Amino acid sequence: MPEPAGSPLAYRPELNGVRAVAAWLLVIQHWTAWPIMAGAGSSLFFVLSGYLISGIIWKQQVYPGAPGKWRQRLGIFYLRRALRIFPPYYCALALSALLPLATIQEYLVWFLLPAANQLFYHLQRWGEGLGHLWTLAVDEQFYLLWPALLGVVGRRWQWLLLIGVAGLAFRVGWSLLVTSGFVLVLLPSSLDLFAAGTLLRLFEKSERLARWVRGRYALLAWAVWWALWALLHQHRGGATWLLVFPTVGAVASFLTLGWLLHKPGAARRVGLLHPVLLWLGKRSFGTYLYHLLLPVFWQRLVYKLWPASSEWREILLGPIPTVLVLAPLLILLSAASWHFIEAPLDRFKRHLVYSPAVSKAPVGS
Repeated sequence: MPEPAGSPLAYRPELNGVRAVAAWLLVIQHWTAWPIMAGAGSSLFFVLSGYLISGIIWKQQVYPGAPGKWRQRLGIFYLRRALRIFPPYYCALALSALLPLATIQEYLVWFLLPAANQLFYHLQRWGEGLGHLWTLAVDEQFYLLWPALLGVVGRRWQWLLLIGVAGLAFRVGWSLLVTSGFVLVLLPSSLDLFAAGTLLRLFEKSERLARWVRGRYALLAWAVWWALWALLHQHRGGATWLLVFPTVGAVASFLTLGWLLHKPGAARRVGLLHPVLLWLGKRSFGTYLYHLLLPVFWQRLVYKLWPASSEWREILLGPIPTVLVLAPLLILLSAASWHFIEAPLDRFKRHLVYSPAVSKAPVGS
């Protein structure tokens, strides 16, 4: 029997552990410029978005043409997404304006929409302290697109796989015919990542999938990631690496998340259920929002307090002092965001209940 519309998705604590690891991979990479799985964090986040959002769309039947009052349920879906994303996001924008950051003052409307990814593509450069917001803009655009797309393709895995291939094809075609500059920030470039998460949701309970989602296969996929990075990125193949790494990341993330979801003991063995990681995972959205603002603040503070001739400037702005100083501040900021904004909104969202769908007999019954 299908699960009734309106019932909550099962809570999987290991996914909070994954969020914590993915978020802090991004943080360390951006703060230090060390090649620590560069791009792996965003790949995990996009595949996880595909998995979770597709699950909501199918379970709550919020796609066009679903039985019952699908328009009402779709409105609830968008409202719940807006409450989850926009209040903490706009708080981060307000803090950005107070610093102040020139990019947000000059292009405020783009960030309010949000359409930061389109802005960075248009400018062909990042905004100081705001470059990471392209992924949030892509996520928001994905939320708008995906219910309609799943309403068309349904649960046909062949079509979902084709959508994933279209992501790679778009990156290659756009790079050859238009420009390779900032092609990754455009929504179609991430279709293979979102499709991978959707396929994981579709086959989550399949025994056939259980044979493929094993720890050694996940490790092998990430090893291929590193090998391609070393081969392409380090030997004048950076443009090729940018085209292929989302697809490699989609496969590696699919296998990793599938392994963790299929093998409940695996998350505990690798430490993803540790209380610290679970705590950080719940607050990963704030971690993501604020992590690039803090280096700007830190650099300006160091430049103000120490003269140009001082050796302390170079020392304090080095990767290790930056992490040691900013990590506690980021944890405090993300904890405040969760306590004062995100958690109250999460409790309020429980009043936004999806209307039940009309029961529909399974095909072939």
